[in-house]
Amino acid sequence: MRFTFSLILLLGVGTVFAQDFVPPGRNKIAWHQSPNYTPGRSMAVDTVVLHHTASDNLAGTVKWFEMRESRVSAHFTVGKDGSIIQHLSTYDTAWHAGRSLDFFGRTSVNRFSVGIEIVNIGDGVDPYPVEQTLAVEHLISVMIRRFPIKQITSHEHIAVPPGRKPDPKGYPWPTLERFGLPMYFGRQDG
Repeated sequence: MRFTFSLILLLGVGTVFAQDFVPPGRNKIAWHQSPNYTPGRSMAVDTVVLHHTASDNLAGTVKWFEMRESRVSAHFTVGKDGSIIQHLSTYDTAWHAGRSLDFFGRTSVNRFSVGIEIVNIGDGVDPYPVEQTLAVEHLISVMIRRFPIKQITSHEHIAVPPGRKPDPKGYPWPTLERFGLPMYFGRQDG
């Protein structure tokens, strides 16, 4: 099945707000703006960071990211059914990685990464359905065409101090091997 993205994703422009959340459905994208971000970028984007939401609820994650008080965001959230929510332009800096250090020794990973949240409770048992992992793959594919991506990493791998974050726990990393990029996951000290 061909995966299509809206003009919003491809150009990083436009805003659509909805009072009541309705998942867009498999292989579709909807825009739900987060107020939690830094306009622009201080470094070129070259990294994709994967997270799990620690919740089984796409609507709850969207609502959390729309609340200024949460002080967190990601560029995208992918639902269990393959629905994709875009929260920010990829040309803006999301607040998803917190204190962080990547494989290359660079700190503040938010500055040069795209953050993708994946709906999953994060117990290592909750499955990542095929529709969801395919949507993640498609997002990464688009990011590779848009930016010179040189690594895909887990939040767990970059979190400082090590052990601060476990996500995305249980993610099927072999599904991303086709990109031929270095993948860093698990704890840096483990």
